Amino acid sequence: MAQVKFSATVSSQKINKNEFITLRLQVENANEVQAITPPVISNFQLVSGPLQESGMTSNNGDVKRYIALSYVLQPKGPGNFSLPAVTATADGKTYKSNAITIQVLNALGTNNQAAVNSNPFGSINPFDEAATPAPFNDYILRKGENAADKVSRNMFVKLELNKTSCYVGEPVIATYKLYTRLKSESNLVKNPSFNGFSVIDLQQPDNLTYTREKVNGREYNVYIVRRSQLYPLQPGNVELDPVEIENNVHFIKEAYANRQGDLLSEIFQQFEGAGIPAEGMEEQKITLKSKPASITVKPLPDSNAPESFKGAVGKFDIDAVLEKNNFTTDDAGRLNVTITGAGNLQLVNTPDIDWPQGFEAFDPKTTDELEKTTVPVSGRKIIVYTFTMLSPGTYTIPAIRFSYFDPEEKKYTTDSTLPISFTVTKGTGIKNDSTALAKKEKAGILNSFFSNRRWMVSTVAFLIICGLIIWLKRDKKREEKIKEEAAVLQAEQERIAAENIAEAEEVKPVNYLEGASDLLYGNAADFYTALNGGLKLYLSQKLHLPVESISKKNIAEYLDNKNIPTNTAIQLQQIVSDIELQLYAPFSADDKRKELLENAATIIQLLETYRH
Repeated sequence: MAQVKFSATVSSQKINKNEFITLRLQVENANEVQAITPPVISNFQLVSGPLQESGMTSNNGDVKRYIALSYVLQPKGPGNFSLPAVTATADGKTYKSNAITIQVLNALGTNNQAAVNSNPFGSINPFDEAATPAPFNDYILRKGENAADKVSRNMFVKLELNKTSCYVGEPVIATYKLYTRLKSESNLVKNPSFNGFSVIDLQQPDNLTYTREKVNGREYNVYIVRRSQLYPLQPGNVELDPVEIENNVHFIKEAYANRQGDLLSEIFQQFEGAGIPAEGMEEQKITLKSKPASITVKPLPDSNAPESFKGAVGKFDIDAVLEKNNFTTDDAGRLNVTITGAGNLQLVNTPDIDWPQGFEAFDPKTTDELEKTTVPVSGRKIIVYTFTMLSPGTYTIPAIRFSYFDPEEKKYTTDSTLPISFTVTKGTGIKNDSTALAKKEKAGILNSFFSNRRWMVSTVAFLIICGLIIWLKRDKKREEKIKEEAAVLQAEQERIAAENIAEAEEVKPVNYLEGASDLLYGNAADFYTALNGGLKLYLSQKLHLPVESISKKNIAEYLDNKNIPTNTAIQLQQIVSDIELQLYAPFSADDKRKELLENAATIIQLLETYRH
């Protein structure tokens, strides 16, 4: 487990007297944060905040969860000021942050809107106004106005698509946005499922800011809720699910607002007890949904599809090279094939190779090096084939053909490598370390044999019987006695075999979800961790892969290699995605526990029907 860390940071430690800074208090790697003590900010005015944010970041596989509070501050005057350390309580322990010094210059600068714009969407609090206080026309509730109607006129969620028609495997960018002119806390309560698509998220949890857009002549703060690159897996008219955002909107009653001189520095100081009293506020809770949108996914044309086409869509090149061009029969060769380009690289299957006669080739190993922020995804897929040769001679690996569909040109294109020639000389008969893979495969057969108790017992018993019969033929006088002993031994063999069969039938299948079932009504984080681990452990055993190599992005490829239908792979991807969302998302949805546990059990039962 990563160590819990509590830190305080500011957007800048040197500002002009009319500029803004953002103070951020962040707790990392805690299972539960009970409290964060608010800072003492006597030399600054509170412009907005605290703004709550929670989520996760991933850097080279190192995943960190965090919860943070942010405050936008403006200095009351020039000078050198210190923000003292504050405390936070997390997982039952108290942690202390660092102190911060800030220098405020006696000069005027350009109002640094970047500090005000630094609100992340983890838990939206779109209080941010321009640097100069603006009229409270939108969030002041006047006499006779209906709060629900005012929310509907000033907040909405919108789904934008960069295209509404595409081919199978051609990317579509889906962007969900929240438009608001009000003060609220907003939380994402339902993510789109994206069934039927391979998904790459472009919106990073630590790079979420708002912009301003005009709609029908009115300006809004616009937050990107989710931005994803979608690769359709099958043709048809596919409807994208809406997002749902729960909003707690705050209105100031007109009568109270008229009695206040400077509301901006006092509106939301709830931690310091200086907030607006209940009689001066009115809150409206409302859940906003984006309108559904449809994408027409066209099938790839059947005409002129090359035999070497395996579903690649985009623009690609293929190259192949041998690790060395001279081998002995003791060596294992390595052929490196690289597919480079832009498109659905994560779904590209390995090309077929026409191996020369006398070769023994093993399953290839694939590595993806992808730049997922580009549209479409670009990078390269490296495929390493290991093989052995039985006889010396001069061999040629024919040109390897790789075909793809270019959606811009609307046609199939085939690229190919050059033929590769090399020489194999006779070895000593002692295999080198480079042939460890072949040895491992053979050893695996022997291990499988000896690990099967029933077969081993039956084989040993059979050999004993044969030996006894041969020995008895040398002594005819004891023939009847030996027959009796053989019959007894045969009966014992059958009894042992029957016991082994009964014992195998009594062995209960492993319940990979037992840990999650036990935590169904316990701590949510523990439950989703157990559910995620149990499902991936099952997939590891089913697919014969390391647990750490399994992710929702490569499940389709693994299942395709096992000849499991695409719709089953899509269903499994969705379940893994839903579990990871609950595990890492900045909100809790306890009501989904039973549903996700049942879905995981159902997909395991479905996968068990495919025996490989």
